[in-house]
Amino acid sequence: MPRLALSQILLYLLAGGLAAFSLHQSRLQYEHSAAINSQNLAQSVQNDVSASVRLIDLALLQVAHEFQQQEKQGRVSAATLNDFIHVQRLQQSALDGIRVADAQGWLTHGTGVLANTRVNVADRPHFQRLKENPTQGLLITKPQRSRLDGQPAIFLTRAVQHANGDFAGVVLASVPLTYFTAQISKLQVGPHGSFALFDDDLGLVARVPERPGDLLGQKIRAPQIAAFIEQGQRKGSYTNRSTFDQLERMGAYRKIEATPFNISIGLAAVDYLAPWHEEVFNTGVLFAVFVLISVLMSIFIYRAWYRQAGAVQALQESNQTLATEKQFSQAIIASSPSAIFTRDAEGLITSWNPAAEKFYGWTAEEAIGKPLQTLPANKQAESAALRRRVMAGERILDLELQRLHRDGRLKQISTTLTPLKDAQGQINGYLAMVTDITGRKAAEQQVEFMAYHDALTGLPNRLLLQDRFSQAMASADRTQTQVSLLFLDLDNFKAINDSLGHATGDSFLKEIAHRLSDGLRETDTVCRQGGDEFLMVLSNQRHPDEITPILIKLLAKVTAIFKLEGHELSTSASIGVSIYPDDGKDFETLLQKADTAMYHAKEAGRNGYRYFDEQMNLQAADHLYLKNGLHKAIERQELVLYYQPQIELLTGRVVGVEALIRWDHPELGLLPPARFIALAEVSGLIVPIGEWALHEACRQSVAWRQVGLPPLMMAVNLSSVQFRRGDVVQVVSQALSSSGLDPDGLELEMTESILLHDTEKVLRDVQQLKRMGVKLSIDDFGTGYSSLSYLKRFDVDKLKIDQTFVHDLAQDTAEGAIVHAIIQMARSLNLRTVAEGVENATILERLRALGCDEAQGYHLSPPMDAKAMESYLRAFGPAPGRPQQ
Repeated sequence: MPRLALSQILLYLLAGGLAAFSLHQSRLQYEHSAAINSQNLAQSVQNDVSASVRLIDLALLQVAHEFQQQEKQGRVSAATLNDFIHVQRLQQSALDGIRVADAQGWLTHGTGVLANTRVNVADRPHFQRLKENPTQGLLITKPQRSRLDGQPAIFLTRAVQHANGDFAGVVLASVPLTYFTAQISKLQVGPHGSFALFDDDLGLVARVPERPGDLLGQKIRAPQIAAFIEQGQRKGSYTNRSTFDQLERMGAYRKIEATPFNISIGLAAVDYLAPWHEEVFNTGVLFAVFVLISVLMSIFIYRAWYRQAGAVQALQESNQTLATEKQFSQAIIASSPSAIFTRDAEGLITSWNPAAEKFYGWTAEEAIGKPLQTLPANKQAESAALRRRVMAGERILDLELQRLHRDGRLKQISTTLTPLKDAQGQINGYLAMVTDITGRKAAEQQVEFMAYHDALTGLPNRLLLQDRFSQAMASADRTQTQVSLLFLDLDNFKAINDSLGHATGDSFLKEIAHRLSDGLRETDTVCRQGGDEFLMVLSNQRHPDEITPILIKLLAKVTAIFKLEGHELSTSASIGVSIYPDDGKDFETLLQKADTAMYHAKEAGRNGYRYFDEQMNLQAADHLYLKNGLHKAIERQELVLYYQPQIELLTGRVVGVEALIRWDHPELGLLPPARFIALAEVSGLIVPIGEWALHEACRQSVAWRQVGLPPLMMAVNLSSVQFRRGDVVQVVSQALSSSGLDPDGLELEMTESILLHDTEKVLRDVQQLKRMGVKLSIDDFGTGYSSLSYLKRFDVDKLKIDQTFVHDLAQDTAEGAIVHAIIQMARSLNLRTVAEGVENATILERLRALGCDEAQGYHLSPPMDAKAMESYLRAFGPAPGRPQQ
């Protein structure tokens, strides 16, 4: 009976050990998932806060620019500036106010600032720092109470400068601490999860759940996080037990880039281990049932033995029970999902269960009696060292190793090694239990890769690029070198996507990524920011000129012909460059400036590069200001049409007018089209603006006829964007119908560039317009790429000679021959010619001598509003007049 009891105990220990091992592995999985989840949540919050800071900073820049623009006009309008601030604040949900303080620190404009408000911020450290150095950019304060409403908040501050660069004050945006509390309360951190936002000194900004006694700026007790900050780490994971509620949590720490703040997220073990505790309970119940059944079986066997046999029979039955128990133990091992095998003191395999056969690929007959065949070539010494440790009596738990399958595949395993003893208690081998963790390791690596790389191209993403940029900046500070940040945007990539499909577009982007990587040094980094935008970090430069050959090389690689899926494709790129530390001291500032420089490269004709300079920043702010105003210009009726007469040179009479748009800006005055038309085309606003201009010009032409003025040709410009929209025929038809203008009284002016894109579609639209009776002319002729075949196919009526050729006629240069050639060509095609930009009598006489049909320009008449144009027409239009001198 003692042996029977001992065998049962061993059986229980083995079954319990297997159950405990399985539960331990399961717990590790839950803890691993919690660690990944906490890091993902922390990264998500980090990205959200960083994005909010960038948007708020942009709002501050716009308010500062608005202040400067008003000051240039002579005075700052409180009502206008307050309205502008109100609009900016509404666009930023995080803000409870934007305010402006003057050079003495008095709040003068903005949210909640009234005429009798007497609040001064001159003693605030951020105000003093900006006053000492107005060019240092954005400052973010620690939490402090607002002197206007007393509420705790964080302030983002930028300097405002006079036109001469002197300090004019600051613009402040306040973010209430309640905003952070409200936002982080939405995070899925479980019933007992926690979140904290704090500064680099561990001063508390916001915490969820809030605790009794939480004070503004109080120090949080977090030794692990303090160590992360002291060591300069940007992220980290840790576990701790809270002294507040005694709960253990899995924590994630992140530094929020470009701010003085950090975040920590803690997932409570009581939450993420709740499913595991259910597994423990269920396993315990099953184990108890197993013990109960085996005990009952033992009692039954003992009673039968006691009743039926003597000592010998009892011994036999005991042996039989032991054999049964041994078979049962072997059955458990044989049915285990884990690979289990044993080895003797010499390292030879003595047992090999079915799971091991399946896991490694060798049968028991092939494995038993031989050394372990699963070892990679370079792991022999590792295996020998492990065998010595376990043979010395050490039990090794959950060791992660690499082993081979029979077919050569490398597998990731977790193994537990347990010493085995003989009847005398001497260790004569060991048992190995192996679990396959290849899938888990691959998932971990995939999660790690996806967190820091672009899914399409495999390039580093912006997060990884920022980390490498930080390292490059630190190295540059040590070695007194520079770091370049490149912003590359492909030119006309949308055309490839639209014409050949997104699959081809994706293949194209992969090839671009390969070429860019091939064009950089190993120490440099290229990342895909998104879409067709790429960022590159080039380190260790002594002078900006050192990267010029690299820029030329990158452009050459991008413009080389691509052969993809039976297509030969080509493109170009525009690159903007900013330099650390000359252009900025942080990533976000340098990115914004590289972006600005890239857009200037596009405006300069694309397929090139530009280095950032401060003038670009001012132009970008001006463009943004005008672009925002354009959205409201139509509904506020700020757009007006001016009209410039077109004179027939043979008779001197007015035969037509060209409608020219102007913007009567409420603050900047009357703006010519050169200030805003390019912005309208880039933003797509040219479509509603062009439609309005077409309707208004047709309406005005009919109105002049109704008051007795002679019929005149009304010339209206069409943008290539309107043609690409696809509804230009419908828009023209509606304008003619609603105004009542005869189609032969409307002339549509198109630039030569319209004829070069989607030619067949444009041809169909032009043919429909011609069938309606509308006249067509080519504007700025001679500066594009039109051919005679295009002119014939599009059946145009008139060519407008670009003023760059007309201006030089007075000097009798080669342009005279060009103008003469255009006029002769037009005459041979039965087309009329109009010369633009006639500025003096000499040019007028030369045009008349060359046989030009019509002319317009300031020498003949400047553009006029409708009322002035009516007076002009009454003087010169009703009857043939004298040639204009």
